[in-house]
Amino acid sequence: MAEPSTIRDRRIEVLRVNAFTDTPFKGNPAGVVADGDGLSEETMLAIAGELNDISETVFICRPDDAGADLRLRYFTTTMEVDLCGHATVSALFTLGWLGRIRGENEAKTVRVQTNVGVLELGLQFEAGKPSWASMQQLAPQSAPAPGAALAPSILGLPESALSAQFGVACAYTGLWACFVPLRDVSWLSRIQIDSGRIEALWPDNPELSGIYPFAFVDAATTQGRFFSPPKYGIAEDPVTGTACGALGGYLLSQGGMPEGGELIARQGFEMGRGGQVRVSRNENGNMQVRGQAVAIYRGDLLV
Repeated sequence: MAEPSTIRDRRIEVLRVNAFTDTPFKGNPAGVVADGDGLSEETMLAIAGELNDISETVFICRPDDAGADLRLRYFTTTMEVDLCGHATVSALFTLGWLGRIRGENEAKTVRVQTNVGVLELGLQFEAGKPSWASMQQLAPQSAPAPGAALAPSILGLPESALSAQFGVACAYTGLWACFVPLRDVSWLSRIQIDSGRIEALWPDNPELSGIYPFAFVDAATTQGRFFSPPKYGIAEDPVTGTACGALGGYLLSQGGMPEGGELIARQGFEMGRGGQVRVSRNENGNMQVRGQAVAIYRGDLLV
């Protein structure tokens, strides 16, 4: 066994944060590395595997782009991904908790370099503490799902489970996902996912991140689940900010966005990790998601 002196060359501050909730042990957990500069991609991937057994870990780094205040990189246990909503919210709250972003009763704007470009993020403070984080995503795009007819069998549901109000289709606000409207929420707990066939929904698009079945709870609220292909190393994600933003884009293309302009997207309840994302379209035409977060632990990682 290595002596302690041989493994304490560098201490890296890390947090585990639950995003899109204000309740510990709910929402979507993210690992957050407060200082990712100088770490190799191999090390980032290894750290992601140690910090988070469910989905992504985010690394806060100095930017390469002069127009950005910082850079965020996101890793699952198997690969780097271009964008991650819940890890972004977790990173923003972490920066507020550590005093690297400060405010009293105001919103602070942060420009962040990601693999899909520089995005404008916001952190709202109340009495000096971070209370809400917002993430601007890209302008929504939509497209038919070539394998739409396969959606029921991939979900392990009968065709009668699908809603006739909207069609199965794909949408993008930073990551492509396929959206499957269900008749009611009860079908969500009956899903028997065939993860190995998810990519058949759009075989020619290697960027398809997963399938998102959902149902309306009321006129302004949906509840859904998100499943990814095996290559991402995430069987089911509890509360997916990027997919919820794309859900807003999908509903805009289908004429189903709430009249008030803000959707409450609930997710993770079938996993016992329920949380919610507030989704809207801002004045420049981009989608935006908002959420809260709570820290679960904070400490040092020895590398």
